[in-house]
Amino acid sequence: MVKNHFVKYKELLTIHDYDKETDKEEFVLLPLEDEYVIGIYQARKNMLEYGQNIAVRKSVYEKLIEVSKDLKKINNNYKIIVAYGFRDMKKQKKYFNEILEEVKDKFTDKMEMYEYIHEKIAVPEVAGHPTGGAVDAAIFDVSKNEILDFGCDILDYSTTKCYYENEEITEEQMNNRKMLRKTMMSEGFAPYDGEWWHFSYGDKEWAFYYNKEKALYNQVEAERIFNKKY
Repeated sequence: MVKNHFVKYKELLTIHDYDKETDKEEFVLLPLEDEYVIGIYQARKNMLEYGQNIAVRKSVYEKLIEVSKDLKKINNNYKIIVAYGFRDMKKQKKYFNEILEEVKDKFTDKMEMYEYIHEKIAVPEVAGHPTGGAVDAAIFDVSKNEILDFGCDILDYSTTKCYYENEEITEEQMNNRKMLRKTMMSEGFAPYDGEWWHFSYGDKEWAFYYNKEKALYNQVEAERIFNKKY
């Protein structure tokens, strides 16, 4: 039986605040590859707005290193690969408004409409990627020079196989998902059932998942990270 729970927009609205001190935490750019982490940008929906740079909060990078250390205990050829991190709020609003324009005449209830859109692109005010705390990640096998088989490609929304719990994937594929989720959660990341690859730390989804009173990070504009306007 499929047991996915897609975190709802109204659930994330219960997190009203963020910590002003932890939100001051700096951003880092993920390396193309180091001993533990690979930052290889995977373009979707023209999200390649900062060249190949994948920006995340410093704590997120440090936690990803620990995830890779855990993976190496399972198989020394494994390391974590990140395909996407920070997204500018302007871009988040753009994607949200594009879908809003497509569906606004189909709904009479605003909350119902927002919940529908939220399953496709997060409502900007609660979105995780613009905080620098959310990453889209997988496990990479350096001996084979490829990502493990998770049942569908990372960032592939064209199939329901992107849902974490899935009756359409093999046992091996499900075991790979479980391994990724277990190691990410062991370092404090919150998973998202709608995308097997999506994990977050410090955003509102993380705060809701772990029953925290407030998030650690707020959404920021790209200028804060890259020192120029986009």
